[in-house]
Amino acid sequence: MSSRKIPIANIYYLLCYAWDHVEERDVVRLEELEGLERVQDLLGKVLAEGTFRLIRRGIDRGYREVREDLTGIRGKIAVGETAKRALRARGQVTCDFEELSHDVLHNRILRSTLRSLLQLPDLHPDVRANVRSAYTKLKGIGNVQLNRRLFQQVQLDRNRRYYRFLLSVCLLIHEQLLIDERSGEATFTDFSDERMEKLYEDFIIGFYRREQKHYRVNHRGRTIAWVDEGTPKHQRSKIPRMVADVILEAPERRIIMDAKYYRKALGGQYGGKLHSDNLYQLMAYLRNREATEAPGPRHEGILLYPTIDSPVTIDVRLEGFPLQARSIDLAQDWRNIHDQMLALIE
Repeated sequence: MSSRKIPIANIYYLLCYAWDHVEERDVVRLEELEGLERVQDLLGKVLAEGTFRLIRRGIDRGYREVREDLTGIRGKIAVGETAKRALRARGQVTCDFEELSHDVLHNRILRSTLRSLLQLPDLHPDVRANVRSAYTKLKGIGNVQLNRRLFQQVQLDRNRRYYRFLLSVCLLIHEQLLIDERSGEATFTDFSDERMEKLYEDFIIGFYRREQKHYRVNHRGRTIAWVDEGTPKHQRSKIPRMVADVILEAPERRIIMDAKYYRKALGGQYGGKLHSDNLYQLMAYLRNREATEAPGPRHEGILLYPTIDSPVTIDVRLEGFPLQARSIDLAQDWRNIHDQMLALIE
């Protein structure tokens, strides 16, 4: 299933839940996304509008190290540099000091990402105008060569949550942009199935953590222990980890949910059967977690597929485990998605 088939507004909601930034989803209003059909236009719009809001609030400042030739003394004298260049004869010394400045790493990443977007030749004209304006308003902040390590170097406290949201947008743009070193032109790659699958899974986790309070979501992690009695200790490292997508736990129910981002939810000769590997995997989760966890309500399984066309509603009972297969139409109005997600576990 391509991300192009999902309305751009819904892609935005998926991202906000996946990143745990639901509060920031009002950076753009849904009506502002009308007419936009591509992810690069969505991200450009969000980043530009987010930058405008950041400027109105006051962009962050931080201390950066500066080395400068001065007639007076500020900070620490760089004795070796001063002597090497014979600056004292001219009444100067080289000083190292810290200066409070807007030109800090997270602002540089923000401005550099806006610059990268301007290299896209097919960016929506209205979005391009917004991105260019946001880039201009950050004048005085330097550009950097973006890479993943640079993003990892950013350190933000809890009070800078809004910055973390914008940097998540920047990182996604960086990962999807391919820039030709010779021509300087950029190409935005469509989301791969692997990225959409991860986004879909993270959305489900984020949604249930945010939108309901009855179940604990992945409270003790998602790893499920194998029933491995009799396996020699030195051989246990050969057994792969068993990790579920979502585990919901309440006093009266325990649910293992497996998110499957497939182009077609059902397979088989006539397209009406569950994919056997999906079913085998979920049954392995149910058997092993039932056997290795403390006594409680019997585990249930849910296979959750996204779908654009025909819905999936299957209820079976295998080896005593209740099992459902359901689909969520990601092309419908977001309020319906919200209600269906909650109805699934009620």
